Amino acid sequence: MDLSPLHFGCSRNSTSDRIRKSPRWDDEEGVASTVGTIMALMVFLTAMGMFTNQFVPVWMSDNESAHMSTAIQQFVTLKSQIDGVIADSANSLVAPTPLFVPITLSAAGIPVFAGPTAGILAFHPKSTYMRPSFNVSFEADNYSLGPLNDGHSGGDIDLYCPNRYYVEQHVVYENGAVIINQSDGEFIIAGIQLSVSNYIAGSDTSRVVKLTQVSLMGQNKTVGGMGSKGINADVLYADTSVYSSTGGADLVITIASKHGSAWGTFFENSLNNSLADLTYGIDFTVSRTFYDFTGYAYDYYVTTVTIMDVNVFDHTHATIQVRIGELGV
Repeated sequence: MDLSPLHFGCSRNSTSDRIRKSPRWDDEEGVASTVGTIMALMVFLTAMGMFTNQFVPVWMSDNESAHMSTAIQQFVTLKSQIDGVIADSANSLVAPTPLFVPITLSAAGIPVFAGPTAGILAFHPKSTYMRPSFNVSFEADNYSLGPLNDGHSGGDIDLYCPNRYYVEQHVVYENGAVIINQSDGEFIIAGIQLSVSNYIAGSDTSRVVKLTQVSLMGQNKTVGGMGSKGINADVLYADTSVYSSTGGADLVITIASKHGSAWGTFFENSLNNSLADLTYGIDFTVSRTFYDFTGYAYDYYVTTVTIMDVNVFDHTHATIQVRIGELGV
């Protein structure tokens, strides 16, 4: 029996080949892979957090700002078309002129990261109780114009945009004007049809006021959501009457509205810069009173404008039928 050192430890039938050990797990390599995966996830989550916290708000703010610009342009287009049709239809026997303007309710979102910002479009028609209303009173030589006859108008179209990143805003068409209302103030961006001038004939000077009232008729309706809605407006009636006061009379305009500050500022600026060279306190006054109506959804301001010594009042009153419908986009 050969028990040489070469075969020591081997059985008699062994081929003398050593048994190969299976590869062992490298602990250091496993730890490195785990740490690498965790670091990659941390980098990804950090980048994702920076994107959602920095870029998404800026992106959405731009989207909502762009939507507000579009909505304002659409409301101004609606006003301009109505004003144009009123000017062409006064004292006319032409059939009602249909108008259509799309109103975009929502701002675009960001896929996956942020949904669109929905809007709410509401139409309130003219009514006899405390709604947005515009009343005109004038004592002419042979007629008394006031809220109980042709001197009353009202109704509004209100787009509320509850923006999440940009400032919340209301865009309103009211009494022939377009109003912007937001948390830091309100103002009229497109005013009513109003003109005050002096007509000089020899040694006599007459104060002439031209004013248009717009009444919105139809069914009270509120819609909300995404996409766009269509506003259909038909000019049912438009008529201009001329009232004269030989000795001059006060023209009183009374506006009941949520946007009393905007109306007050508009009339002060318009009358101060009129062609009649009016002086506040002597030729005109503007006052505003706040009314808190318990149980009502909104409080109102009553803005009163008085223009003194008016000799000629060219008064136009238009009636518009308004409907809000689906646009399909």
